[in-house]
Amino acid sequence: MDETPYPRLFSPQVLAGQRLKNRITHASISPRFGAHQGLHPRYLHYYVNRAKGGAAMVVTDPIGITPQHGPERLCAFNDSMLDDLRRLADGVRAHDSVLIGQVQDTGRGRHVPGRTYQSMGASPLPDDLSYSMPRAMGVEEIGRFVEHTAQSCLRMQACGFGGIEVSAGHGHLFHQFLSPRSNQRDDAYGGDATRRLRFLVEICQAVRDLCGPGFIIGVKLPGDDGVTGGIAGPAAGHIAQSLVAAVSVDYLTYCQGSHHRSLEMHLPDDSYPRQTYMGLIRELKAWTPTVPVMGLGRITDPAEAEAILARGDADMIGLGRSLIVDPAWPQKAQAGRASDIRYCVSCNTCWKTINNNRHMGCDNNPRLAQADELDERLAPAAQVRKVAVVGAGIAGLQAAVTAAMRGHQVMVWGSSAEVGGKTRLMAQLPLAESMSSIYDHQWITAQRLGVGFQLGRMATAGDVLAWQPDTVVLATGAQMTWPQDLPAELQNVGMVPDLRQAMAELLTHRGPLSGTAVIYDLDQTEGTYAAAEYLRDRFDRVVVLSPRETIAEEVVLVMRQRIHRRLAERGIEVKTWVDPVWTERFENEACLQYRSVFGGPLHDIHEVAFFAYASPRRPHDELHQGLLAAGLSVRLVGDCQIARDTLSATSEGHEAGMHV
Repeated sequence: MDETPYPRLFSPQVLAGQRLKNRITHASISPRFGAHQGLHPRYLHYYVNRAKGGAAMVVTDPIGITPQHGPERLCAFNDSMLDDLRRLADGVRAHDSVLIGQVQDTGRGRHVPGRTYQSMGASPLPDDLSYSMPRAMGVEEIGRFVEHTAQSCLRMQACGFGGIEVSAGHGHLFHQFLSPRSNQRDDAYGGDATRRLRFLVEICQAVRDLCGPGFIIGVKLPGDDGVTGGIAGPAAGHIAQSLVAAVSVDYLTYCQGSHHRSLEMHLPDDSYPRQTYMGLIRELKAWTPTVPVMGLGRITDPAEAEAILARGDADMIGLGRSLIVDPAWPQKAQAGRASDIRYCVSCNTCWKTINNNRHMGCDNNPRLAQADELDERLAPAAQVRKVAVVGAGIAGLQAAVTAAMRGHQVMVWGSSAEVGGKTRLMAQLPLAESMSSIYDHQWITAQRLGVGFQLGRMATAGDVLAWQPDTVVLATGAQMTWPQDLPAELQNVGMVPDLRQAMAELLTHRGPLSGTAVIYDLDQTEGTYAAAEYLRDRFDRVVVLSPRETIAEEVVLVMRQRIHRRLAERGIEVKTWVDPVWTERFENEACLQYRSVFGGPLHDIHEVAFFAYASPRRPHDELHQGLLAAGLSVRLVGDCQIARDTLSATSEGHEAGMHV
């Protein structure tokens, strides 16, 4: 093995007689590229790219193991997709990586809007998140499920899969049998911890009997499901200990959270510490000293992974989101190029996209699951052109980087002295520091590619035209709109700023402030609540007013749970279905009044020292028509086209760079 800064991380390991070249595993996640018509090309690219990037083992999303599993899954319960399964296994194995198929059934679990009406579970008890009511599985049905699962695993083995991972956490079916909260049976599959474990033991044993000792069987267990009456601490250790005593398994890993208010634990963001669950995993590892344990949960840096292995906290490293954003993470780490890694920003956009039934997306990887995803240079353009990019936020930077990677000459204009745009402001607020990784990587890459920059002043059409570009990418962002329910004269005198303006000013003046800070929230996006937390650090009281039914409606569920939890923990008051009512008492007494949008009495907020609004944004596209009139081709990207999210900014910037 070549010398590497991380010798433990890149030491080989043997599981079920199969040699793994390092300790890195791609943890299971669903890319949502679909299997309705067979293996989608991007599905194949996604998994093969993670193997090509250096992961020793690649765990798939759940494979269809019984006939009730829907067409969105690759199917192994009959012979209809054997060729697809073989192509997938061959593609991964070609890069000296072992393919592991995940075995999972959601049971009653559901984390998208609505309820499931055809689910099954351990007992007729509603899901703690969606309140879907399952039917209880009968004993004969459990037996058929076990047989279907074993036969499906045998098909996967015949197609070249190196093993399976049984997912018995996250509130899915096997977890529902393990947990005393969801399993209230009084038969062979419930009543005490041993019988609650029986379903999982039978599945693992049936697969072992049919597939033999050379087939890897991993099991993902609940470490802390965050549910009262559920599984945590010693109970999780007892389950693991009993499982390995009953059946031969090759590795264990632990997940957190459930289909409950604890769903956010599944994907820790910046509100959680890095290596979030390693303390718990270290404790659980002691219960099963003879079985390798995989560390999992917001591990983003190779030095972190190396330290985990050096301390003996885990024997393997599972990377989910870190390999979504950069499939070459292992290659770069092994070569001592950690500074070139694109880091996960823990934004959970990947989870948002797949749970909105879209292909998985990543804020920091606009080439996700494309054939050339690992290439550090893109195919050169047929003709080198001069590309002007106006706007040095993440949309403009991505357009510049992509165009430069194709060989174009690129110049970027930015109104600020630093790149990053509004994302840089966001990264200075609580729980958003990781966002800086997006523009940091773009800036470093742009410098390496020779992109030119003119920063520190607002570009005019004349500035751009003087450079004589062949084409222009306009990425000048957007501005919050004045709320129509506030008096227009307040806008004219500049008495009430938008939240972005107010935070930019406040960040230049540190130290505690007295009084109450109020946000009028019409925006419903993450930045508003990060600002609320920052204000809570500095003011005595923070109140969020919103005319909408609730807050954070535009935020993905796992992040929305975190927002509600933290606002409650920190005493940030939230009042919905209300509007501020402007009276002279604000100017004379610092008293802001509000009432229900449906009418009724006025209510007071006293000692208001800060008031700003967060609202939907209108594009800054003032240069567009002038540049068009000059005969230039102009492409609008990101918020300059229509204000949306970070994913739209980076993906549209990349597309613009690909089409100039």
